[in-house]
Amino acid sequence: TGRAQRSLASAERAFSLLDETPDILEKRNGLPISRAQGAIAFRDVSFAYDMGQPVLRAISFEVGPGARIGIIGMTGAGKSTLVSLLTRFYDPTQGQILLDGIDLRDYKLADLRKQFGIVLQEPILFSTSIAENIAYASPDATEAEIISAAKAAHAHEFISRLPDGYSTTVGERGMQLSGGERQRIALARAFLKNAPILILDEPTSSIDIKTEKQIVEVMEQLSRRRTTFVIAHRLSTLKHCDLLLGIDQGRLSFVRPDASKALSEVSTFLDHKSLEPSEKQASRA
Repeated sequence: TGRAQRSLASAERAFSLLDETPDILEKRNGLPISRAQGAIAFRDVSFAYDMGQPVLRAISFEVGPGARIGIIGMTGAGKSTLVSLLTRFYDPTQGQILLDGIDLRDYKLADLRKQFGIVLQEPILFSTSIAENIAYASPDATEAEIISAAKAAHAHEFISRLPDGYSTTVGERGMQLSGGERQRIALARAFLKNAPILILDEPTSSIDIKTEKQIVEVMEQLSRRRTTFVIAHRLSTLKHCDLLLGIDQGRLSFVRPDASKALSEVSTFLDHKSLEPSEKQASRA
């Protein structure tokens, strides 16, 4: 899982500037894609790193445009690997993944990656201004568009209180932000990019419960009319999902529609595993 999460972090950078060459093959005459509808299908997908032990085994599911999919499972189950395949940082060892009925490998890679917005557990911020951080994936954005995205992510208020507002430098050499503030900037970046497919990889696991509720509200707004994959340990962050996927040791252990009705069943399923008490309590809230 750590390896997959590092890959997602690299993928996020590559999506924006294409400054890294992934270890995959791209077709010379790949199909262009301007904006995907967002229908996703996994067909008998298996994957192993460096031809080792399979991390994912025979994964199959299908969702329509705008669906919200929650992915749960213990650390190392294969959750982040699944979305690393979806973003085509790796290709399946077996099977295929379809976007709008076409194999991911048939698309132009640069076009494909523009279809995804990613918010990670530990957002990537750079030693530059907050405005530039928000506009990282959308370098041509206007000041008004950046502020609008920040307002949508409930970030405008705290940014306005900073010494230099949107010009405040953050990152390694700049002002240190709280976990919730960093997530709001990452969410503002996703609002601004306006991609048709979202990946939210444990975006609330490093923040307190009060901040989590606020972030979940923002995620709910962000995911509207977008195909959204949410990886989470806290089941409360999945209650708005249309479909729940449980992954156990690389296999789909269950597929349940309507997360709001299935969470109690899922909580029972996970009770024998090592969920933290706070996570169990949150899942029943």
